[in-house]
Amino acid sequence: MKLLIGIDGGQTSTKAVVMDDSGRLLGAGRGGPANHIREPGGIERIRQSLRDAISEARNSAGIGDSSVVCAYLGMTGGSAQMEELCRPVVLGMGVERMELGHDSLIALYSVTFGKPGVVVIGGTGSVGFGRDARGHSARTGGWGYIFGDEGSGYWIAVRALNASARASDGIDPQTNLLDYLCRALKVSTLAEIHALVYSAAHSRPDVAAFASAVCEAAVGGDSVAQRILEDAGEELGRLAVGVLKSLGFDNEPVTVGMAGGVFTAGQLVIDSFTRTVRAEAPLADVTLPLTPPAVGAALLALESVGGVVDSAVIDNIQATLGNVGKMMFVEMKS
Repeated sequence: MKLLIGIDGGQTSTKAVVMDDSGRLLGAGRGGPANHIREPGGIERIRQSLRDAISEARNSAGIGDSSVVCAYLGMTGGSAQMEELCRPVVLGMGVERMELGHDSLIALYSVTFGKPGVVVIGGTGSVGFGRDARGHSARTGGWGYIFGDEGSGYWIAVRALNASARASDGIDPQTNLLDYLCRALKVSTLAEIHALVYSAAHSRPDVAAFASAVCEAAVGGDSVAQRILEDAGEELGRLAVGVLKSLGFDNEPVTVGMAGGVFTAGQLVIDSFTRTVRAEAPLADVTLPLTPPAVGAALLALESVGGVVDSAVIDNIQATLGNVGKMMFVEMKS
């Protein structure tokens, strides 16, 4: 039996799973954010997040010091510099070989198990990615919070903060969003939120987490919050449409996956996303992921050592998915 590790390194948290080469999931672990190297403290934060996630996954799987033949890392901002940073950490934890890719590819594998298709990630940021049967790929978005990230948790949060400010100034319609934001942040006024955000006490993932308050406001019937979530679904749908057209999938049956915490906001986002996609690709099968992205990374690790993702492997994954726990699935948190 060969052991493999799949790692999903995101801007909010780092998740790892241990899987054997038959597809049996043995355990999982979690660490802190593994976001951009150039951010203050980014290098050491990534290292510690990897150590924590791998160590907890090993302990959870009960594999002791057993050698792991390959770890595949799907990292936000995957690059040669990221690979150079991660390699000594991973190989120093009983792993024989490390492969590094990007978070979009492991998300696609979590939806299609390696078959052709498209996935959109709506997390702290947003990106669309797809791959066809010939191995050609296409990407949309992923430009970051200044250039883009439309439909992301951060984008939702900024829209909510802007709507609250404009309502306070009497420019736009009144909204209950401020009440929900204040409750989530344990403050009383918009001025206090303003001070928190501009003091740099909150990172981008921290700000993106404000999106959970928008979800609560929408459920509570606030029309402004509802519109923000519908707009987010439409923006994420446009990312999917761009990939579908680039790969020639817009007029044929294709799986389109919805990955990331924004899609846990519920039907306002999902319905808007689905409408936007099917308006341009009516044969698309729009679906949520079958597994967490870290499992997609483990499948890529399996392929990296010559394994094949066949029906037996898929059956074993589905039978043992409970072993990785609910914590592996993305949630929107306040």
